[in-house]
Amino acid sequence: MRAPSRARRERTQTLNTHTLPDHSTGNGGRTTASVPSGTAVDGAADLSANPGHLARRLQQVIHQLWTASVSTETTPPQFVVLNSLRAAPDIDQRTLGERACLDRSTVADVVARLVQRGLIRRVRDPHDGRRNVLRLTVRGESTQAEVATRSQQMNEELLASLSDEERLTLVGLLNRVVDAHPVGRPGGTEPDTD
Repeated sequence: MRAPSRARRERTQTLNTHTLPDHSTGNGGRTTASVPSGTAVDGAADLSANPGHLARRLQQVIHQLWTASVSTETTPPQFVVLNSLRAAPDIDQRTLGERACLDRSTVADVVARLVQRGLIRRVRDPHDGRRNVLRLTVRGESTQAEVATRSQQMNEELLASLSDEERLTLVGLLNRVVDAHPVGRPGGTEPDTD
């Protein structure tokens, strides 16, 4: 396969840029940014506009902020479970996993760890004695409240560079992307592992 000519590479690079609003520049609020295209420049893909790469980098930032300012004991998935049980106590583990958007094996592991830490407990369903439901303990309620406050402060720090309108736009777009894929929705299907 023949390498693309210099003119074709330049034309491709021009086609893969958009002018986007940028409130941090002095050039009339516009900046040029790459659009994810998969087009390689000199054999290397431009990851600066690759959503997967940016999501991974954002996750790194969130992990660092979480461990520095929220909790070193309670992980984000554990907080999601605690928060879900605060919103809807006395639900079974399957329903909890659906509401928390966690797959079966992850929710089972998280529940086991939280039970071991004394933050949640299994109790007989008062409406159906054949099954167990999950409930926060008093310690779990206080941990959830403390972590909720700290995570809100962390989110303020994370999004400090954005205006209120930009924050709403970002959250709206992230929800749209996640909701477009079944695995990202509450009760969504798990990816096949076979």
